[in-house]
Amino acid sequence: MKQQAMKYWHSLKEQEQRLVMVAGGIFIIFILVMGIFRPLNEGVEKAKKDKLRQQELVAWVNSSVGTLKSSASTKNTNRVNLSQLVNRTRGKYGINISKMQPSDGSLRVNIDTVEFNQLIAWIDELTNTHGLTVENLDIAQDDLPGFVRVSRLVLEK
Repeated sequence: MKQQAMKYWHSLKEQEQRLVMVAGGIFIIFILVMGIFRPLNEGVEKAKKDKLRQQELVAWVNSSVGTLKSSASTKNTNRVNLSQLVNRTRGKYGINISKMQPSDGSLRVNIDTVEFNQLIAWIDELTNTHGLTVENLDIAQDDLPGFVRVSRLVLEK
């Protein structure tokens, strides 16, 4: 095969040989551009677009988090006393508070025996609906299954 190609090459005129070499060079350049450089360039452009989209998403998430934090802190808790809020919401969940100690911007609560799921639902309402934060929570298991005692629950505005 190699001998046949060499024989064919030598049978061509010098001008035809140059033409075949130029055409071969153009073909190699075409293969390089279409097979390597163009896909690489498209990949780089796609990566840039993806990066820009991700940066826009991060900026949106950060602004949304800031908005949510500011709206959560300005909910009804500014107008309502912590003790009043706790007393108003505890009845719905069957929470019996044994001790309440208000202090500057926070409220310490002790609860004797309460069903764990009811406690979590009550804390969920206080945090998500009324914008309070749980600063500290000490829970101990009660003798009854599914019930707990809360020795310290510190709520803040």
